[in-house]
Amino acid sequence: MKAIEHAFFGRVETSALDGADVVWESTSRLGEGEVEVQLWAGPSSEPDAEELDACAACVTGLSALDTAARTALRTYLHEDRYFIDFHVEELEDSETVVRLVRDAADEAVGVDSFVAAMRLSSVGLWLSDLSDEPPVILDYMFDPDLSDQILAVKLTRDGTVVSVDWES
Repeated sequence: MKAIEHAFFGRVETSALDGADVVWESTSRLGEGEVEVQLWAGPSSEPDAEELDACAACVTGLSALDTAARTALRTYLHEDRYFIDFHVEELEDSETVVRLVRDAADEAVGVDSFVAAMRLSSVGLWLSDLSDEPPVILDYMFDPDLSDQILAVKLTRDGTVVSVDWES
């Protein structure tokens, strides 16, 4: 089936696609902000209700995914601080960096405070036939008005973290 009507996503149609493309997008509230959410499909995608239900659960359970992702971000940054150090050096005049450095009181900026300052900028939900990559990708940015660097947390639909990758 190249089209399906879904209670959460509405009509999802993939028959007119030439390549991977967004077939549904919206924003979702997370804390005090909003996050862009996109559902991706390809020309051979044949979404079924079960797969779309799992994707919808990711959107409605975004807070839990964010918690799991932030735990993974802390682990990643404890193992390799370069993402933190890069931003502290490159964005030294940023209000956020100035605050984090001041709060660190002559110590290195802490992983926990840095991760708390990161913002979830987008969520990508990928239908299963598009890639061997995990189907849920949460993109985190630090001071997105000043930096285009992303830590992408890749998860399964049940919220299991597969990897954290630095992208730009």
